[in-house]
Amino acid sequence: MKRSKYRLLGLIGQGQFGQVYCAVHRPTGRLVALKSLAHERFPTHKFLRELRFLLSLQHPNIVTCQALEHTATGRYLVMDYCEGGTLRTLMTEESRLAVPYSLKIVADVLAGLEHAHSRGIVHCDIKPENILLHVHAGGWTARISDFGIARLSREIVRQDGNTGSPAYMAPERFYGQYSVASDLYSVGILLFELLAGYRPFSGTPAQLMSAHLNTPLHLPDTIPSVWQPLITQALQKLPARRFHSASEMLAAIHAIAKPAASTESTEAWVDWSTAPTPLFFTVELPPECQFQPQEQTPLKQKITALAVAQPEDTVPAAPPANWTDGTAASWVVYQAAGHQLQQVRGRLAATSTESEQPFQPIATVSGEPIEQLLVRPQGCFVVTAQAVQLLPFSSTSEGSMSLQPIAVWPQPSRVAISSDGSWLAAIVSSVGESHLHWQRIAERPSFAVASQPVALHLPDMQSASLLPLDLRHLAIATTNPPAFASDPSRKEQAAGTTIRVFTRRGALLGSLPLAVRLETVILTANPYQLLAADADHAGALLLIDLKPYRIKRLWVEITPAFLAVTDWGYIVAEAAGRIVFLDQEGRQIGTIHSPAAITAIATMQGDRLLIATWDHDHGALYRFELRDLGLDLVF
Repeated sequence: MKRSKYRLLGLIGQGQFGQVYCAVHRPTGRLVALKSLAHERFPTHKFLRELRFLLSLQHPNIVTCQALEHTATGRYLVMDYCEGGTLRTLMTEESRLAVPYSLKIVADVLAGLEHAHSRGIVHCDIKPENILLHVHAGGWTARISDFGIARLSREIVRQDGNTGSPAYMAPERFYGQYSVASDLYSVGILLFELLAGYRPFSGTPAQLMSAHLNTPLHLPDTIPSVWQPLITQALQKLPARRFHSASEMLAAIHAIAKPAASTESTEAWVDWSTAPTPLFFTVELPPECQFQPQEQTPLKQKITALAVAQPEDTVPAAPPANWTDGTAASWVVYQAAGHQLQQVRGRLAATSTESEQPFQPIATVSGEPIEQLLVRPQGCFVVTAQAVQLLPFSSTSEGSMSLQPIAVWPQPSRVAISSDGSWLAAIVSSVGESHLHWQRIAERPSFAVASQPVALHLPDMQSASLLPLDLRHLAIATTNPPAFASDPSRKEQAAGTTIRVFTRRGALLGSLPLAVRLETVILTANPYQLLAADADHAGALLLIDLKPYRIKRLWVEITPAFLAVTDWGYIVAEAAGRIVFLDQEGRQIGTIHSPAAITAIATMQGDRLLIATWDHDHGALYRFELRDLGLDLVF
């Protein structure tokens, strides 16, 4: 928005009366949500009432209104930003929130409602879509949003029409009446759905009205018995029989939770401040696929990195002896074993067989062992702790091939190379601080990178991940150790992870503090999107959009050690051997189990997977056709 204090980063939702955007406050860099309120759908008297309500509500569990912004394009409420999206995103068919985290969210909602009710405001539309989430190491903090149809509780009158969501509406709401107890009924529906996986009543609006008014409540066995009396009271048909206040319902939750925490019952719920992992539990198991590779190559050395190249210029003018016949796409597989770089060239065979193509040692690096293999248009970049070298695709000589030196540093480093191979960035450690260095690789006119290193204050260089977002921008994700959160001297660094975005000329565009700690961070196939393991919760991944800023937790049950991205989703592997396949929405679509520990993985053309394993003194490289695994996916 021109001539505004806010810069839009992207659309994040559609509210009842207008669109909602993620924006950044230009003077401070603070993220906010801008709620557009169209004149034709939100006339002045409704707009002023919304503003009046929001300005009176200041609570950690309510989305706070910070300001009002007038622009040439309309009116906007400046609201707190919640990067975790709505509660609805956590309520999937495949997995369900663990009981402690479900109850924590409900407790947050009740705390926010108690504050609103104490000011005479009834929300009248409590539902998962109106519960926004802040993601942090302990799970989530819930905040109530959208008081657009709230009514002052002292103005209880009959209305000509109903506003709200019939699936969550109290019986009296269908007759235009509402009170504090109406919101608590909606919270009861919410708690039922979180614990059971579905709502107590379903159907058309007319059927829902009849069910809320007349149908007796049935509680399934999937809801722990210790919580059933509380839900039963919250969902009484008559308001007078429900809880009289949000604080009373919240106290009832605590009263049940504290004794339960001292028992060994599997239905017990512990204090949410110390809630154990897992965050979720799987309801619908994905297909278990058989471990049937199309090709298997014995390995005599432990492989620590894999990379695959398939461009046209990898085809040699004079194919070597180990080149196989076939009609499929040509490929080159590079693998690193300690200081040695190996490769095999060929065509993708269509039959299942044990490969007779040996990997040829083509180069040996001196100094530190190989850490990364990065395929770019020029060839395969070989990265060690203190150097970057290039093996060009044009290399066709047999036997040992010479590596071209690209960069050397006197101290350990972390390296990233742009997708077109035009520049590299490296964090190089030194005494007291680290520096971000830039180097141009390809000679191009009107192309420049930073000429001077940029000083960085990092808690631990090894925790830094460099991610080329596009040809002009680099992101650096730095994860802080857990001790920072409790160290007053580290207050500014207490956030779990900090993401800084630089231009290739070295200018810092901004930084983003995340209240979660990341591990094994990679880029996905979507622009400005990251995938990372959740360092605080085994079995969880974090899908992070930077523009606009959003975080979504994905559940995989395993502890991720290796991540790979395809155009249809994600591949997650644990070192012990289990591999989980996810679609782009994060749903588990299949699993396989490797017979040995996994040391590296790589994808080929999106529908093929390479897995390197090692067991004591021998290993194998397996190639899979993912189309043949039986994944719940249409390729």
